[in-house]
Amino acid sequence: NKVFGILLAGVFVLALVGTDAAWAGNWNKKTTLESNGRIPQKASPNLTDLRKSYSRYYEGDLYKNGRLEISASEKPYQFSFNLIKNSQVISSLENSGLISYLRYEDGQIVIDELSPKNRLGDLISNKTTFNSQSVGKSFISYILGHAICDGYIQNLNHQLNDWPLIKGTLYEGQNLNDLINMAAGDSRYFYGAKVKFKNKFNHRNVNHQPIAYWSEALQGTKKINLFGSSWNYNGFLSNLVNNYIAFKAGDNYNGLLIKVFQENAMIEDSAYFLKIDSFTGIAKTQNEGRLRSTFFANRYDYLRIAKAMLDDWKNDTCVGKYLKNIYKNKISKEANGHSPYSSSLSYAGFFHTDFIGVKGKVFGMNGYGGQNIFINFDTGTIVVAHAVHQNYNWRTLVLQAVSSK
Repeated sequence: NKVFGILLAGVFVLALVGTDAAWAGNWNKKTTLESNGRIPQKASPNLTDLRKSYSRYYEGDLYKNGRLEISASEKPYQFSFNLIKNSQVISSLENSGLISYLRYEDGQIVIDELSPKNRLGDLISNKTTFNSQSVGKSFISYILGHAICDGYIQNLNHQLNDWPLIKGTLYEGQNLNDLINMAAGDSRYFYGAKVKFKNKFNHRNVNHQPIAYWSEALQGTKKINLFGSSWNYNGFLSNLVNNYIAFKAGDNYNGLLIKVFQENAMIEDSAYFLKIDSFTGIAKTQNEGRLRSTFFANRYDYLRIAKAMLDDWKNDTCVGKYLKNIYKNKISKEANGHSPYSSSLSYAGFFHTDFIGVKGKVFGMNGYGGQNIFINFDTGTIVVAHAVHQNYNWRTLVLQAVSSK
């Protein structure tokens, strides 16, 4: 009984501490890279694993085919700098999977750090294009705001009755607001990037086939919410919305991307979205709905895009009103505080919002492996962090860093 009591007390103390290290799974000393180079969320990767994972999965030059490129702006936005050193940022770069960190405050970049050369810094530069992971979902929302403001789509209440590609599926007739709030009633079919139902070729990743394939597989399905929750986070909906925007904009879709990224965000280097036909030969037999939400850009251009969102909000532009509208129409979700993704109490149009312990109107963009872009629209603070694994002190460096002063 005494031994049992000691063990029980130890478990209780660990639960109270709730450290990043505990959540990251430091009890698992062996890390096995997945076949595509990803590191499991609850692994404790060593430096060799981190380097292998980056080289096989994260860097944009690996994806030379199957992408929709957006050229750089002729007049890219030029940042001003007022740099300080931050010991917590430097420590995380030296001891974790964090590879790039930018903090923007009061109209200036105040922290600008890369992983040391003896860790991952020799693999990257300011020109390296980083994988957005699910941060790209939020960019789709931003593009949708521009599409609405430019008249391609009426408003967020617009129902998808005019797109032949999804006719006969549970998505036909649904409004955009529900789709971008992950409230489409598709929990029986998709969760995260996973496919939960049998299909012709037994594909298990939503990103490996175009919309046409999934539409055929989903014929006759109806909207339903399992487990009593309307929020079902998955990668299919952002791909769906991106392809719907392209359908509505038609030949002007590329021009819409130019307006968003070249003219509004004023990116310095080319950026791009992945296209599904780069992954499997089966997809090449499909001709519709190939766009994904996975995005690649350099570290400063990610900050430029976030700053464009901030400027739209502050200046109350049409797109700024769109961002405020999606916040108004947010939906509640459960939060346990284990990650940036699960630390938000609400979800607003492909953005995480209302974070536990964070003051201010904050929009968070979070992607697999520790990709984080957080904007505090009240203070103007932005954090852009890229990583190979989210085993860095994200509570301090991301959440607390953007909390209202």
